[in-house]
Amino acid sequence: MPLPRIITKAFELARQPGETDESQYYGPYNLLLTYFFPYEEEYMVVPQYKRPEQLKSVDFTTIFLVRHNAHPVFFIEVKSSSGLHGVSSRKNADLQMRERFDNLFEDVAIGTLYGASAMGTKICIYELDRTSRRLTPTLIPSDPELVTDTAPANRWDIDLLTPEGEEQFREIVQRVKKLSTELE
Repeated sequence: MPLPRIITKAFELARQPGETDESQYYGPYNLLLTYFFPYEEEYMVVPQYKRPEQLKSVDFTTIFLVRHNAHPVFFIEVKSSSGLHGVSSRKNADLQMRERFDNLFEDVAIGTLYGASAMGTKICIYELDRTSRRLTPTLIPSDPELVTDTAPANRWDIDLLTPEGEEQFREIVQRVKKLSTELE
C-alpha cells in the first residue's frame, strides 16, 4: 500500500536540487511518523533539538523520538541530503546516532530499539539489542593517519520515495509495533 499522497508530496517538495537545509524535511518526517505511529495507538512523536555532546559542535541535531507508554521505541535523526556527499558529514551523523543510543539506553524497555539516520529521503537503520548492548551497523574505527570513511554512503540504502524503500520502512515499523506490545 503506497504512502498517502500528502506525505510523498511533502517529501518531493523538500527534495529540491542542491538543497542543504535539513529543516525542509522536519514536516515530512513528522507527517510520516504520525502516520505510522498514530496517537490512537498510544504513540507520541516528540521532536527534540539537542547539541551533540561529544562533537563539540554548534550544529544542533533534530530528532523525532517515538514513545509508547513513556518509553522510546523508535527515532529518526534528520539531516539534509547534501550530507550524503561528505565523508565528515556522514561520520558526524553516525557518531550522533551512537551518542543518541547511549543517551536513550536507560529508558529503553523493549528488546530492540531501532533508530534511523535520515539524509533527505535516504535512511540508514540502526538497531540496538538491549540485552547484548550490541549496536549495528558496526562502528568503523578511524585511523588518525588516514582519511577513513567510517560511515560509507551505501549505509543510507533505504529511499523512502521508492516502493522498495517504503516497504522496508513499513517492515521496520511493524517490528517496532510488535516490540511495543511488550510495554502494555
